[in-house]
Amino acid sequence: MTFLYQQFVKRILYPLDLFRSGDYSELRYLREFERTQFLPPDELRELVWQRLRHILDTAYRRIPYYKSVFDRSGVVPGDIKTETDLLSVPILEKRDVQANLQTMIDPDWRKDRLIFDKTGGSTGTPVNYYYNIERKWARQAAALRHDRWAGYDIGQRFAALWGAARDMPEPGLKQKIKSLLFPKTLLLNSVNMTPELMLEFNEKLKRYQPPVLLAYANALSLFASFLKQRGVSVYQPKGMITSAEVLRPEDRSLIEEVFGAPVFNRLGCREFSVIASECEQHCGMHIMAEGLYIELVRGSRHTEPGEPGEILVTDLLNEAMPMIRYRLGDTATWLSGTCSCGRSLPRIVNVSGRGTVVIGGMDGRFCSGVALATFIVSKRPSFCQIQIIQEERGRILYRVGCGHDKPLQQNDLDFLREQTELYLGKGIKIDYEYVDSIPHEASGKYLFSKSTVARELFQ
Repeated sequence: MTFLYQQFVKRILYPLDLFRSGDYSELRYLREFERTQFLPPDELRELVWQRLRHILDTAYRRIPYYKSVFDRSGVVPGDIKTETDLLSVPILEKRDVQANLQTMIDPDWRKDRLIFDKTGGSTGTPVNYYYNIERKWARQAAALRHDRWAGYDIGQRFAALWGAARDMPEPGLKQKIKSLLFPKTLLLNSVNMTPELMLEFNEKLKRYQPPVLLAYANALSLFASFLKQRGVSVYQPKGMITSAEVLRPEDRSLIEEVFGAPVFNRLGCREFSVIASECEQHCGMHIMAEGLYIELVRGSRHTEPGEPGEILVTDLLNEAMPMIRYRLGDTATWLSGTCSCGRSLPRIVNVSGRGTVVIGGMDGRFCSGVALATFIVSKRPSFCQIQIIQEERGRILYRVGCGHDKPLQQNDLDFLREQTELYLGKGIKIDYEYVDSIPHEASGKYLFSKSTVARELFQ
């Protein structure tokens, strides 16, 4: 692709396509976010606090669930004048959203302006939720801004080592026509990473030459390890974005060694899209502060810089279904001081929490743990909390956290076997263990999948 055509797509075709689809406000949000990331710190804090006060007031006035929560707590939004005052608002747990979904939605919101979505289940607990269409535009703009930090821009080629098919363009006539005008996304599905497909994807990368590669952290580490072991030549992008899983320092070093390009780590989730990303300085991750209010808490207090705490997220822009002080399931630490990149967006470091690994299949294939969460657990609300454990090739254990006296029904067992064989191969042995709950690791992480064999299978 020539530079001139990329600019034509960016400045002409892309805006026209957004106008056609009714999504043109995405560019308005993008312009805003490109400007506000460099605001003086005091101005940024005032902007964020205005939006926080607005969403608290909206939730209390328009959302039945929050009217009840505030009243039971003896709090009204006008009482909240400092971050410390926020501690009086109860934390929103995933189970609260599951149990109160309908009363968390603005009853007067137009149904055609609501978007339904659900989490992939990498925390073991899938959650259904809604957001308004304006929030969709802001989410897309936020992702674009943070992608630009890694070297991507509108109109350029893109590649992904991913497993959530709903994040990829849907097939159809419109998409076929669009693909003739816009660069396609080159995809290696992390649900099925056989040695043959990984070699093929590497060759496609060299031919397609996308400036940025987006990937699940563990899947990209496995891909890098495989390419290094095979000793093949590797395409060198401008940058690589890792997300959806915790990136270990040793995995970052391996990925950057093999691909010869920097990793831009990112914290994101289905509920809120981009939460925080590394900039070109790679010194902590900048919060998406204009759209999300982040708290780090330890017990009943906020943490100080350098002290780890649980991440609570308040969506500042989803007025149709506000989520206030939502417990994400991850921990992080505030990084004090300003970044040399010039952005005033607050930074976090040492993100830890949900974890997945790659699971080895029957016929030499590999499957990303986070992809298994997306394709298996999220489709079955009756599963409650599930963990996948693999300690030997050809066998996996499903640990089910619904209680010893609440085994899975036969139709659930049949679904698990069918889906497991689909993604991991026929003949794989499946065991079950029923527990009251699935504990976090000593590190504080919740691991959706654990495997001691996947990385050894091709070595």
